[in-house]
Amino acid sequence: MSRPDHSTYREWLTLDADGMLGGGERALLEDHLAACADCRRERDENLALDALLRRAALPVRADFRELAMAALPTAGWEARSPRAWRFTAAVIVLLGALAAALMTAGSAPASSGLGALAAVGGMLQAAMVAGAGLLGASWKGIGMVVDEVIASPVSLGAFGILVLCLNLFLVSLIRRKRPAGAAAVQRSGRNP
Repeated sequence: MSRPDHSTYREWLTLDADGMLGGGERALLEDHLAACADCRRERDENLALDALLRRAALPVRADFRELAMAALPTAGWEARSPRAWRFTAAVIVLLGALAAALMTAGSAPASSGLGALAAVGGMLQAAMVAGAGLLGASWKGIGMVVDEVIASPVSLGAFGILVLCLNLFLVSLIRRKRPAGAAAVQRSGRNP
């Protein structure tokens, strides 16, 4: 095994302070420390810092988590998750049932079932192409509206006022009163 370079020894000093250095690496580090005053000084600084951090550690109260959770505001409208996946799942199940019904319906040969599945796939492909076209048209329309708003200082000012009003509305929706328990903890001066 080749001798590590000086930067490797410095990394090992950090690992050694954290107690994560292996036995073979520790022996190599000890040999290096015997010859290198800079690394010995850095090791002493690491040990002193570790001791200082241990002395400065504050004990955590047993009920700290409960007090902190009680002080948090209740989740409002922004925490509600959208339910859009239900509609998507229902459409997928419906299309799957339709495809299964088309494959098993009647006394047609088995190839017609695959044809029905291919037809459903073609229908989905057409829906995606139509959706992409609609998305492109929407972006073009948005670009035209932005060009029109920027063209006139009056419309730009009106748009700025509209954005400001919407921001104020959003801030008023987000702000909410603190729960009674959190307000009581704050008034009593207790520090969680």
